[in-house]
Amino acid sequence: MTDLNHSELPKVLLVDDEQEILVALEDLLEDRYQLLSATSPVEALDIVKANPDLAVIVSDQRMPEMPGNLFLARARPYSDADTILLTGYADLSAVISAINEGAISGYAAKPWEPEALRAMVAAAAERHQLRAALRFEQSAFVGLMEASADQISVLDRHHRLIRGNHDRIDNVTEGEARAKDEAALASGSYSEEDLQSGGEEHDERWTRVRRIPFGADGNERHLLKIESDETDRRRAARRLHQAEKLQALGTLAGGIAHDFNNLLAAILGNLELAERALDKPDRLARFLSNARSAAGRGSAITRRLLSFSRQRDLAAETFLPDTAIRDLEELVARTMAGRVTLSLDLDADGAIHADPGQFELALVNLCINARDAMANGGEIVLSSARVPAPPEMRHTGDCIRIAVRDSGAGIPEHLRDRVFEPFFTTKAQGEGTGLGLPMVRAMVEAAGGLVTIDSSVGEGTTVALWFPRLDPVEAGAEGVASETETRSLRVLAVEDDAEVRAVLVAHLTAAGHEVLEADGPHAALQRLQSDAGIDLLVTDYAMPEISGLDLFRLASERRPGLPAILVTGFADVEDGSVPLPVLTKPFTGDQLKAAIARVLAPTG
Repeated sequence: MTDLNHSELPKVLLVDDEQEILVALEDLLEDRYQLLSATSPVEALDIVKANPDLAVIVSDQRMPEMPGNLFLARARPYSDADTILLTGYADLSAVISAINEGAISGYAAKPWEPEALRAMVAAAAERHQLRAALRFEQSAFVGLMEASADQISVLDRHHRLIRGNHDRIDNVTEGEARAKDEAALASGSYSEEDLQSGGEEHDERWTRVRRIPFGADGNERHLLKIESDETDRRRAARRLHQAEKLQALGTLAGGIAHDFNNLLAAILGNLELAERALDKPDRLARFLSNARSAAGRGSAITRRLLSFSRQRDLAAETFLPDTAIRDLEELVARTMAGRVTLSLDLDADGAIHADPGQFELALVNLCINARDAMANGGEIVLSSARVPAPPEMRHTGDCIRIAVRDSGAGIPEHLRDRVFEPFFTTKAQGEGTGLGLPMVRAMVEAAGGLVTIDSSVGEGTTVALWFPRLDPVEAGAEGVASETETRSLRVLAVEDDAEVRAVLVAHLTAAGHEVLEADGPHAALQRLQSDAGIDLLVTDYAMPEISGLDLFRLASERRPGLPAILVTGFADVEDGSVPLPVLTKPFTGDQLKAAIARVLAPTG
């Protein structure tokens, strides 16, 4: 007996003009099928029309109103049921004709052998089920191709298009793409990749290509290839990332304004005291040093904010996380608003390879979340440690674990798995976007790492970021460059702001260089035209009419190979993003000397 409910059993129609035969057939098949019966082929046609889901029709051949083979032929337009003809030996010619015409799929001679007939009906029902399943798969595949915005292709082993929702494969048949298709067919393994095309951000296109081999090995294997346009999703993710940065900046703004007032008070106060101590060198030096230190702190905060605000993605770099966290400590402390204390426990003993800007943003977001979880105050501990890799990472070496721990309300267990869902937040409406933790996880996973959450209601939460550990990077050559003495140069200094230009000229003069001043690009080009002895161009980036970068290009046309340094206060302009060295404002005399040493250093 089958385990199916009676309503789920295959439907079988029995047709015979002799009631006794119908009873015998019903006794033989009733335990495995839903049975319908008729003693008239005309009546049976009405049953066929009313039951399009019939699986099998078993019909007698000799019936007064019409022969069985004719009845089955007339039933065919209304049903795809498998058909079996019951006949005596005298009717074999009709049976053969019916088989040749496709009206029946089998026959049984009277009197039938019970088990043989049961097996014949079972095989017929199975064939019908397989046909129905095949039709469903075909319909689903066709519907998917017609409704899908993706480009779908079925390719054979010769890379011919067998099925698809397009009539061309010119973008998938050549070069590297074809080689990858053939490799997927040969391996029989699923693969996917993301491809980028176009240049500038507004022209770039992203395509995700999924390759799914199917079928038997060798000549029968085919490749299902699905190409999805991911451009809109990528752009949306970038906008979400920027929105999260702006939320973090908004949180920082209040504390930053307060602390900048403190810094300005320190600078102005120390400068005023310095004026009164002009005849007392020791006190004068101390006041000036205090003012310079306060200005340096303001510069570091500004640079960090500019780094956060830029929209472009940064390239991954190898850096020391402990150093990055210490540099970030003052900025993170601004977000605590005096309610929460921040403690560091750093012992990473190694480096990580990640996007530094996103790493810093992730830590700021985690600290803001921790702060918001402690409405009545508390402590946040930001720690790092070298630890064995957890099994989930499938990383053979050690890891660096960066953790943010709070003593707040904790996260209920049923919500813990949802905190990484975009737009899901446990905060009150209007207090969070739900984008922070998804961004954190995306950054860590892009670096080959893992994010874990350990939380108990009423006992606090620890969010841990696990990164593969790398050996500490060696310190760069910048410190050496700053010590390097350069020969006296004839320098053209271009700056439209008179006060900044005066500082630039003073630093260059103090370093022993002869300085020519220009208050803008046009004056600079005239100087270059009239003075062939200029050894170095130092130019501001943001100037009216012509940028410093455009000035450098025009100067290079007049003086090919002229060394140049670009001075800027923009975070998006940095070494590697433009074709000349960059000095970021504000800068010290030593930093300017180091930049000159770098630009004049021999290459190779």
